[in-house]
Amino acid sequence: MIAVTDRTSAALPEPVRIALAQKVAGGKLELPVLPEVATRVVQLCNDEGADPRELAVVIRRDQAMAAHLMRLANSSLYAPITPLVSLDQVVSRLGMKKVREIALIISCQSKVFAVPGHEARLKVLFRHSLGAAAFAQEIARSRRWNVEEAFLAGLLHDLGRPVLIQAIVDLCRTEGLCPTETAMDVACDILHTRVGAELVKAWNLPVRLSEAVLWHHDPERSESARNLTMTTALADDLSHLVFGPKRLDEAAMRSHPLCAPLNMYPDEMESLLAKRDAIQKQVEALA
Repeated sequence: MIAVTDRTSAALPEPVRIALAQKVAGGKLELPVLPEVATRVVQLCNDEGADPRELAVVIRRDQAMAAHLMRLANSSLYAPITPLVSLDQVVSRLGMKKVREIALIISCQSKVFAVPGHEARLKVLFRHSLGAAAFAQEIARSRRWNVEEAFLAGLLHDLGRPVLIQAIVDLCRTEGLCPTETAMDVACDILHTRVGAELVKAWNLPVRLSEAVLWHHDPERSESARNLTMTTALADDLSHLVFGPKRLDEAAMRSHPLCAPLNMYPDEMESLLAKRDAIQKQVEALA
């Protein structure tokens, strides 16, 4: 949302750039598939009549997912009053929407933000996404909006970037070429919202989340999820302030153009900025 202009422009090698553009335009880009258990978790959580006990049964089918979920459910991000020692407790105490949230965090980390040879930069991107999720949650809470929806929009807003990085790596390998990181970043800047929105749709998540991902750099174009999209855009910039990879400063945040349309007063922005250390600790516990 806030422009950063201190990077030298670059472009991918022409054969890669053309092939990538054709794949994205034709909807032929290979999108990561949610693991079977995570897919079933999303399906159950989208069903208002679903039995929470069935959710725990489904998660037990994937021991790695179950163990990871137990660890995250007991982390500082969710801060249970007493330790949760069983999946039934996790589902009962946190609720199905929170369990979906955690399952998507696990899936994003293991299936999307995982490109061999690019582990360091993908870790930065994943931390940024977690930070945006936490900030979006705080913004939604201050506005008395849906905090679970805001968290997911923040988590998923840059989902297209790692997908594109994997696609570029694959195309370059085919062509025997090696792109610069700057060239990959430029391509991701241009295409990531479209690709991310398509992935959110492919995962059968709510349409409002897809719209927030698609328009988080241009919230005024959001037609049916304007508040969620503005929340995501502001959370994106707040997370850049703390986790990068872009370089923003507090002065830019205090005069952020979205404060007015979000009806956010200066003291509320100060309150958000004051949560930086706590959110950083939460993210470090997860990533």
